[in-house]
Amino acid sequence: MTIAIPIIISSAACIISGMVLFFLQRHFKRVEKRTDESDNRRNKKDVLVLKCLKAIGQLTTANATAIKNGKCNGETEKSKQAFESVEKELDAFLLEQAIKKVNKGSGR
Repeated sequence: MTIAIPIIISSAACIISGMVLFFLQRHFKRVEKRTDESDNRRNKKDVLVLKCLKAIGQLTTANATAIKNGKCNGETEKSKQAFESVEKELDAFLLEQAIKKVNKGSGR
């Protein structure tokens, strides 16, 4: 009987420490997954913002050229379409993120 008590105590300690490690590992995996998803969303947003800035730059250059020459040479229209395309893409992404945030907040 005196030998059984230390064996039972050490076995219980091993089981408890194993359970604690299991739950810690599970917690850290969840945190890492959320962080990765957040980083991916941030990267996509940054790419869209940079595309938007590039399109604005092209549109500005085309407008300056049109004003300087006194006529549009087609570049203005192409630049405007490129800007509108990127703007729609950015708006769709931001709307999607807002909907996800609202749904997350309402518990859906």
